[in-house]
Amino acid sequence: MKKQIITSLALILIAFAAASCSKNKLEIMAVTGATPRAIDVDVPGGFNLVVDGLVKRTYAFTTEALNAFPSTWFRTREVSPSGEFLGTYAYTGIPLYGIMDGVAPEKPKTAAFDRPLDMLVTFTSADGKKAVFSYGELAMADDSLPVVLAYNRQEVLPTEGKTVKEYKFNRYKENLKGLRLIATADPDNARYLDNVVKITFSDPAVSATGLPVMKKGAKCSSTVITGHWKGKAAPVSTAGIARVKVDRWVRAGHGRGYKTTSSAEGVSLRELLRKNFPDCGEKNFYLFIACDGYRAVFSGREIFRHEAGRSIMIIDRLDGKASPNGPMLGPVKDYFVDRDVWGLTDIVVLDGID
Repeated sequence: MKKQIITSLALILIAFAAASCSKNKLEIMAVTGATPRAIDVDVPGGFNLVVDGLVKRTYAFTTEALNAFPSTWFRTREVSPSGEFLGTYAYTGIPLYGIMDGVAPEKPKTAAFDRPLDMLVTFTSADGKKAVFSYGELAMADDSLPVVLAYNRQEVLPTEGKTVKEYKFNRYKENLKGLRLIATADPDNARYLDNVVKITFSDPAVSATGLPVMKKGAKCSSTVITGHWKGKAAPVSTAGIARVKVDRWVRAGHGRGYKTTSSAEGVSLRELLRKNFPDCGEKNFYLFIACDGYRAVFSGREIFRHEAGRSIMIIDRLDGKASPNGPMLGPVKDYFVDRDVWGLTDIVVLDGID
């Protein structure tokens, strides 16, 4: 009897919630006189997502679980890597930082660094295609242009001139049949991926030979940065690279919150990489290591193609004084400062990650 009463109450609540949603939508339509694209849409049935790899446990998200995450509505102008225009669309989806916030990375005790900042995050589609990101660009970067798993797509069509039937510039006409990975900060859709079914956390394969060992709480500093690529190591030069400066850099950490607001001076990371590794670029990943073994990895896309990448610096002066631990990696547009690398000693260019 109790079960029947509880079940009945649950059904009443569900019906009330559904009715409330429908009412709200009708009210919006009555006010606007139209059906806005931005009305809330649920994740369709049958969508599933697994998160595995270097995590505390394997996470399996069903449609019901995905619907519990806050969603966002946004528009895109999609362009292929070759520059071909593919259309304008409005999407509803889940920002990755929402999912990442509930996933606990966990490395083996033998890992070179015990935090996830040097991790790779690989998205896999149902047909085996992959797209790779740095952990930091999903969890630490600014939220204004997030990576999103979209579950609903609508065409954005012109309101004047050609009719809907005549408009030929939108390549995609159908709604999504699975989760679509969209990197809103990327200038093209090279890392977009349809029907994503899995996200995998991993450490990049890096030889530990000659690299600093992690020492928590160690007091150290750096005077020289060594670059590593294709089996060779050489000092990194900043000669001839124009100086850059940022003021009012608000510095807040993921763990301990607000630190300070600073000014910083140094050289552009983009220009430093171009000068010292002339054949590298957006297809590579870059591992930055401090004298105490602290690490952070960045994708070439976020350094060379994102607007925020223009602002990443190798800092040598902080608040008008020499940086106390030597050169420092400063991604000054990040939301958190956790990818700052103090006492920078090594830059490792990573190949073959795709």
